[in-house]
Amino acid sequence: MKKKARQFLGMVLILWVIMSLSSTVFAQKELVVSSSQQRIDYANRILFYIGEVKATWGDLLLLSDEMEVYLTEENNLKEVIAKGNVSITQGITQGNKKRQATGQMATYTGEDNKLIIQGNAHYHDELGNDLLAEKITIWIGTEKLEAEGSPVQATYVLGSLREEEEVGSPGGKSQ
Repeated sequence: MKKKARQFLGMVLILWVIMSLSSTVFAQKELVVSSSQQRIDYANRILFYIGEVKATWGDLLLLSDEMEVYLTEENNLKEVIAKGNVSITQGITQGNKKRQATGQMATYTGEDNKLIIQGNAHYHDELGNDLLAEKITIWIGTEKLEAEGSPVQATYVLGSLREEEEVGSPGGKSQ
């Protein structure tokens, strides 16, 4: 009986912490995460989500096998790392996909508002622009992209024309 009571109190405490951290960290944006397993490291301010991770935050949807959320001492978002079959879609609240990025790993840093997709990275937007690379860096606030790898393959939609570009030199970059 004591063990069940401790488990229940532990679950209540974990839910309370997640709810309070989410509202503090994400300033008026609610982070909702579901997964097969969740763990919190209070001492190091890390939230772990493992197995069929689904996270929504504002108009973003993130799907992955695993996700780690790192917080600062002030409970602000420091970094999010998603691993395994990562898919990030922006524009889910409008009912259409504005942008989508996929890869094997994604790292978001709150300090510089930058998202890095790695491992068979693929970016696609509502205009039909398409980018394939080993690593794609997206500066979210400035609407800037950088792709690295060999080759980098990009399809740009310019007006009614469609152009393809491939950068095949070692360490090729496209910006």
